[in-house]
Amino acid sequence: VLALVGIGVGAYGVRSRAATELSLIAALAALATAGRVLFASLPNVKPVTFVVLVAGVALGPGPGFMVGATSALVSNLFFGHGPWTPWQMLAWGAVGVVGGLIGRGGRIPRRWELVAAGAVLALAFDWFVTLWMFLAYTARTWPALVALYAQGLPFDLAHVAATALFAGLFGVQAVTIVARFRVRTRVTFVGLEDTP
Repeated sequence: VLALVGIGVGAYGVRSRAATELSLIAALAALATAGRVLFASLPNVKPVTFVVLVAGVALGPGPGFMVGATSALVSNLFFGHGPWTPWQMLAWGAVGVVGGLIGRGGRIPRRWELVAAGAVLALAFDWFVTLWMFLAYTARTWPALVALYAQGLPFDLAHVAATALFAGLFGVQAVTIVARFRVRTRVTFVGLEDTP
């Protein structure tokens, strides 16, 4: 899992990036982190998956991955780091990548698409992160895995419902705002020889 996270971060860092894109990634990761801390008292009702999905749709797969991975790393400074952190980084990074594929070519998905994608990705996130507990603390049998998923189902449903609610209420507007900000901050330098 650590190797996959490293590959994702390394693949994003291969090309030089504009400071405006990096600052937008940092701002969205900070928003996701703040949302996770703000909603800490509500079990698994967090806007992180929603913010990462929006980042992916509006900015693309690479920035979406970075927002997801960074959000997990930074927010766990408040919630505690452990063997689950790389799993969360990879899972939320994957949410950003899928968001980037949904918004490929600057396409803004419809509200129902964001709701459906958010719900499916929230459940996929929870089920993927549960695997670390399965590998670390159980006998690694199918009944143990099913029991873990069944035990976590109320929390998974809360995550799915919260992400779908955030996507339904704010999804299209959030994607539009972030995409507009990305366009406004993109700079192209033109040499004097290129001007008439």
